[in-house]
Amino acid sequence: MNRKMLVLGLTVCLWLLGACAPAATPVPTTVPPTLPVTEPTSKPPAVEPVSISVMHQFNDAESDQFEGIVARFEAENPGIKIEVERNNEASYYDKLVTTILGGAAPDIARVEPPKAAQYVAAGYAANLDGYVSKELRDQFFEGTLEPLVKDGSLYGLPQDVAVLVLFYRTDMFEAAGLAGPPATWDELVSDAQALTEDTDGDGQADVYGIGLFGGWGAFEFYPWFWQAGGEMLKEEGGQVIPAFNSAEGVAAVQFWVDLVEKYGVMPEGTATCGEDEVKGPFMAGQMAMFTSGPWTVASLKEATELEGKWSIAPLPKGKEYASVLGGMDLMLLEQSEHKEEAAKFLNFWMEDEIQLEWAKSLSLLPVKRTLYADPYFQDDPLMQGFSRQLEVARSRPTIPQAGEVDDLFGQAVQAALSGAKSAQEAMDEAAQRAAEILASQ
Repeated sequence: MNRKMLVLGLTVCLWLLGACAPAATPVPTTVPPTLPVTEPTSKPPAVEPVSISVMHQFNDAESDQFEGIVARFEAENPGIKIEVERNNEASYYDKLVTTILGGAAPDIARVEPPKAAQYVAAGYAANLDGYVSKELRDQFFEGTLEPLVKDGSLYGLPQDVAVLVLFYRTDMFEAAGLAGPPATWDELVSDAQALTEDTDGDGQADVYGIGLFGGWGAFEFYPWFWQAGGEMLKEEGGQVIPAFNSAEGVAAVQFWVDLVEKYGVMPEGTATCGEDEVKGPFMAGQMAMFTSGPWTVASLKEATELEGKWSIAPLPKGKEYASVLGGMDLMLLEQSEHKEEAAKFLNFWMEDEIQLEWAKSLSLLPVKRTLYADPYFQDDPLMQGFSRQLEVARSRPTIPQAGEVDDLFGQAVQAALSGAKSAQEAMDEAAQRAAEILASQ
């Protein structure tokens, strides 16, 4: 067999072997499953903060300080918004009651103690036992809690405590040759006459010795009423009846009337005036004396032109020394739909740090008795003056009908001071209406 045939044979054999070999097993390719496409989730809607409405009648300095407290609370509690309504009109309480009866009451309202007692009795105020600790409750003066307690339960918190004193212009007293403030009613009349001036010779006084006013109801009048020996109520035959139209009560009203009509040392038209209408002339040197409380100190201190030209003194004595225990209360109203959040704000407001800052910045007396240990209140001569007046201060009636009786009492003073009625007629009519209210409840 030749070489060519051998090579050809081998080639054919190799081809046949390759053709008969089993086919290679294919390697499967793994394809990852297709995942469903997920749309990006949207953010949950923002939660609107709870709004708490607060109705008050602070003065300018107090309002500024209060706004700071609100801002601080909101910063620490972003889920709560405080809506503030300031109303310094004489119709404040009428408007408040209208909102309550109309189902649109604020969550929190600032009210005076007689109104607080009335609102608690009427069911307007929410029970705070579940929101205010016994520890906090025990830090207040017992007397300031009286109108806020019913059947042992708490229905509000004292917001401030105050007492009326005599503010007088020391520079005007010195110019008139007066050594110091009056200590008695007789001295008050004599000093006021020396201080009253007709500067332009037109027969009408331009500078008055004193300014007292009736626009705050009976509050400014109470000290003079008690100084004269008057009593608001008495018990007769097991029934509480009005006693304010006694000879002593009528004499106190007549004294106010005489300051205008007989002595000419007080301007006409003060029957419905508020404090600003007498404080303004006092600051301008057109009035030498007026009565007010610790809340006025801050604004007088801010008036640098008055530095060293004013001071305070105890109210002058009639038959006895007396002043009125003032202050205001905070009530969480029963209609509130956010009592927990409103109570949180009240508790924040009552914290020691907040209360100390409030009292010091506004020259007010601390509402919590536990704060009087602070050196500021022990060393300040003005605070000491207010503290001394507190020793003879009395509380207004806190019976359930106190608000209504207090309104009638204040209206009687206004009627007499305006000349609409005599002092006796005004007091007798108010007492008769008060007796009907007391007998019907």
